[in-house]
Amino acid sequence: MVSKLVPGRMIAFMFGMWYLAIAIGNKSAASLGGMIDSVVKDYSLSVFFLIFTIVPVVAGIIIIILNPMMKKLMKGVE
Repeated sequence: MVSKLVPGRMIAFMFGMWYLAIAIGNKSAASLGGMIDSVVKDYSLSVFFLIFTIVPVVAGIIIIILNPMMKKLMKGVE
């Protein structure tokens, strides 16, 4: 999708941004995973896993809401 939706002169830049976003996501996942001891100390282990249930559900709802707008912005690119 990146190569189809981006102007030709910006393809390399956007692929770099894609990999940067992946790196940021991995770093934040590692940081959150490292907080397990402090969360379990203050709360329980079920609260820690509840966080990892609520966050993806909220992200999924946001993506579902934004899906029609994204399809309109893609202008028929399949």
